Amino acid sequence: MERILSKDEIAELLSAVKDGSLDSELAPDEDYSEKSRAVSGFSLVQNKGQSGLRLANFDILLDAFSRNMSFSLSSRLQRAVSILRENIGSMEYESLINECSNHQLYGIITLDPLKKNGLLIFDANIAFAQVEIMLGGGGADQDVVTPNRGMTSIEINIVKDVVSEGCQELNKAFSSIEPLASELVRVEANPRLVTIVPGDTEMIVASFKVKIDDTVGLMRLAIPYSSLDPIREKLKSELGATNSGSQWGGYFAEEVQEMDVAVSAQLAQIQLAVRDILDLRVGDILPLGCPPDSPVTLKVEGHSKFSGLIGLQDGKKALRIIDKVSKRR
Repeated sequence: MERILSKDEIAELLSAVKDGSLDSELAPDEDYSEKSRAVSGFSLVQNKGQSGLRLANFDILLDAFSRNMSFSLSSRLQRAVSILRENIGSMEYESLINECSNHQLYGIITLDPLKKNGLLIFDANIAFAQVEIMLGGGGADQDVVTPNRGMTSIEINIVKDVVSEGCQELNKAFSSIEPLASELVRVEANPRLVTIVPGDTEMIVASFKVKIDDTVGLMRLAIPYSSLDPIREKLKSELGATNSGSQWGGYFAEEVQEMDVAVSAQLAQIQLAVRDILDLRVGDILPLGCPPDSPVTLKVEGHSKFSGLIGLQDGKKALRIIDKVSKRR
């Protein structure tokens, strides 16, 4: 270990340099020029901007959150509200705050039992649209004017419950992975008053496109990457194993029920030679070999499903189902 000079020794050294008794020039064989130094780059944060990609299946949780939030806002505002996830990325906390304007709404939320806090950030036009609607204005055919200012304390209190509901919907989205007890800490309109982590903390930022009637803006969910690190394996294993069987299975089941299918009623079936079909003329009679009141077969996309009787209802042809056709094995 090198010896540390005392104050007196330092003073003597400076005095010698000043008097010229000590040569301060570099030795000829010593080259400390800029060119002689070997410098190599080193990144303290690898894969910057790709944290969202490093969390497998995290997008599934965010999609569930956006759906839940859409239903919640639609119910509260009694308006058509759609929320769609746009992208997932990462940035340092300081860059996130600098990117946001002074007129946005910042909801500080807890992430218990995960460490640190998160942010729900609403664009100004979305926040003011909610205030306008809750106060009885902003009809579906009226344009909501966004003031060029921050929200007042009264306006913040009006929309505070919406941010609080966002915490509840986040808890629902995480329920299959980690029982989350997220709660609203406070709502701020000034980004300078929002400091939840050091400025160089890496944040996962998910952006959602929010549409309330004709008003469109962004909502951002920002969570420290280190907060989600403990559940990385759960995201990979549990969602990967159960998603196809539960969430996606239910989703596809709902979508299939909305599909249009071709339904036909068949009274009888006969076989004709091609020669007979070519000889058919207007007025020809084809015997079907069954009484006119015989049950017909109801077919769905060509598959026999039910039997029924043809009749009239309100002056129009109708079919009454009388039995279900058993499946052939």
